[in-house]
Amino acid sequence: MVVTVLVPSLYLLGLLIAWLAPKNFGFGSRTLVYVGLTLGLCGLMLFVAALMNLGKSLAVLPGADRLVTHGLYRFLRHPVYVGINMTLCGLFLAVGSTWGMIYFGAVVLPLNAVRSRLEEKALLQKFGNQYETYRQQTWF
Repeated sequence: MVVTVLVPSLYLLGLLIAWLAPKNFGFGSRTLVYVGLTLGLCGLMLFVAALMNLGKSLAVLPGADRLVTHGLYRFLRHPVYVGINMTLCGLFLAVGSTWGMIYFGAVVLPLNAVRSRLEEKALLQKFGNQYETYRQQTWF
């Protein structure tokens, strides 16, 4: 439960860091701005599409009655996390936030890894072999 509340709160803290921390500290080329904006927008679209694919299965904790394996979930087990990560990374690149990138690598990525492992454990308990087969056929 702590991870369920902590991770989204840390996304918001990351946005606050991007807003308040010094910009262009160490990098900030125009190319990185465009790369960051592109990465961030693609991540945001991936995030929204993944939420739409979840439909009624959307929950803070895995509690769905059916395993979602269609749409983006055919290719990725965690497209919501990938989308959020792309969006935050793109934002930090676009604004040139070195502290944001440090925060992303040191806090956001490790916590998403922990959260995805906990989620996978719960899904494996709930769906058994069906989830194990799905896990072997898809990337993160």
